[in-house]
Amino acid sequence: MWNAHIDNDVLDFALLWEPLGGPSPETIATAFSIEFAKFNHRLKSAARREVSRLQGGTTSSEVIYALSVVAPLLEIRRERLQADTAQA
Repeated sequence: MWNAHIDNDVLDFALLWEPLGGPSPETIATAFSIEFAKFNHRLKSAARREVSRLQGGTTSSEVIYALSVVAPLLEIRRERLQADTAQA
């Protein structure tokens, strides 16, 4: 079952790999045992929840990411997925 702690792992992983062009499907499979498309779906969901929480001023005992860091992940993932689909 997926939970918020794993959402934080997905966000951490994406933020770590983003400067290098994002993680490869093989790296994602090794780290999370899920397919690339599933990772992107979970990343987008986690980023949306975090952005919503930050915009709403909700406090939490969980890790909180800066809005300026998380919000771009939504757009970056969309662009990368469109590019990957166009190449296929």
